[in-house]
Amino acid sequence: MSRRFALTLSLAVLGAACGGNPKPGAPGPQTPGDAVSRFMTAVLAKDVDRLGTLWGTERGPASEWMDPKQLHERVTVIQKYLTAPGYRLVEGPLLVPGEPALKRYRVELQRQDCNRVVPIDVIQTRRGDWLVTDVHLESAGTPGSPCSRGTSP
Repeated sequence: MSRRFALTLSLAVLGAACGGNPKPGAPGPQTPGDAVSRFMTAVLAKDVDRLGTLWGTERGPASEWMDPKQLHERVTVIQKYLTAPGYRLVEGPLLVPGEPALKRYRVELQRQDCNRVVPIDVIQTRRGDWLVTDVHLESAGTPGSPCSRGTSP
């Protein structure tokens, strides 16, 4: 076997061994409430990279399996909709009818002219940590628009 062929074969084997599956990141939030708190902290910090590690499905964080460009676009939209000077957890964890794997929190966005309550669903991953899996943006109102009548003061 030639030296060049042996080197090529070694690099191919090494590449296959290292490139198969992405390494899982650091352990995620260990409770549903911690997942929501970390997610909202990242929203307020405008840290879209961190949002990608706190949002996902039972498969794990979206940052580990979603196309990076698509992930950035989605979490940027979520961040814009949830922008507020502050927030507080109003209620949760609640059961989600018909979705036994989910827990729901109601999060109050504290804005200058009004407050909005947004449901946020979390799910436990196959690893056992918790991630935000659904943010009900329809409840957040249009980013940058004043609150409509009938919204809590």
